[in-house]
Amino acid sequence: MRVYFAVFLLAITVCAAPVLGQTSAPPLDRCINLGNMLEAANEGDWGLRVQDYFLSDIAEAGFQTVRIPIKWSAHAEDDAPYAIDPTFMSRIETVVGWALAQDLQVIINVHHYDEMATDPANHEERLIALWTQIAEYFADYPSTLVFELLNEPNSALTPERWNALIPRLIDAVRPSNPDRWLVIGGGNWNGYWSLPELELPEDDHIVATFHYYDPFEVTHQGAEWVNGSGAWLGRMWGTRADYRALEEAFATAQAWADEQGIALFLGEFGMYHAADWTSRMLYTQAVRETAEMNGFGWCYWELAAGFGIYDANTRQYNDLLSALIVR
Repeated sequence: MRVYFAVFLLAITVCAAPVLGQTSAPPLDRCINLGNMLEAANEGDWGLRVQDYFLSDIAEAGFQTVRIPIKWSAHAEDDAPYAIDPTFMSRIETVVGWALAQDLQVIINVHHYDEMATDPANHEERLIALWTQIAEYFADYPSTLVFELLNEPNSALTPERWNALIPRLIDAVRPSNPDRWLVIGGGNWNGYWSLPELELPEDDHIVATFHYYDPFEVTHQGAEWVNGSGAWLGRMWGTRADYRALEEAFATAQAWADEQGIALFLGEFGMYHAADWTSRMLYTQAVRETAEMNGFGWCYWELAAGFGIYDANTRQYNDLLSALIVR
């Protein structure tokens, strides 16, 4: 039997003139990504399995929201009706329940659906079917559960193709979740520069999102999955020009959101552990402060792996926590 949690959503008023009919949005803020635990093909493949105490430690640290990246595509049939493995669905339900029990807002997304980037024509129907199932399964959950339709559309899933797919995904969710908040970002890896290309249909329960990892050669120096990143080792962050570039980028994103009359959410940012510690501290604090200055919520990438702020064995946070949470 499912257990549903009576957790009530506190709404905030969006100050911009409503273009999409939007009057309020969930206060998605002080957010941490669980990272690679459920975005691996199999939970634990990339080092960690989700533990219930992770969620209690997240809440105790002062976070208000947790974003849970999920590789649904590895746990569903390849052919129609593309049924999701019930054991995996139950596991996601358990993790969501742990988070809601800690009074955390929860964002679940479709993450690392790699075939959507390489062969979208043959996977769009499957993605729609995944969201139909996810939406129906979680339909009775409180409004503190938020759906994010797809992480970082890119490559063959062009901004134009993504814009055409968005209404079809929304149509898959709305019959069972007419008032569920949806998080949707633009193409080109959810870059802030892609927001002007994002076309959203009339819907008063949408939050726009973007990710920020600029300058990439600094934030991803030494990252093993990025070709040539070893040559970037030793790059620093913290000059006046660095701060100015950050401020200009966020001002550009916020200007677009104001024009659209839509709430904006910074869904990912962070700096890989191979960077020097001072740069990581300065960058993390600066991005968080600049997001808050512009009035949009933020979500740090991520809890306990290469960008992490938390040791899963000792249950202790490192000093990056102080750059994120000010008590």
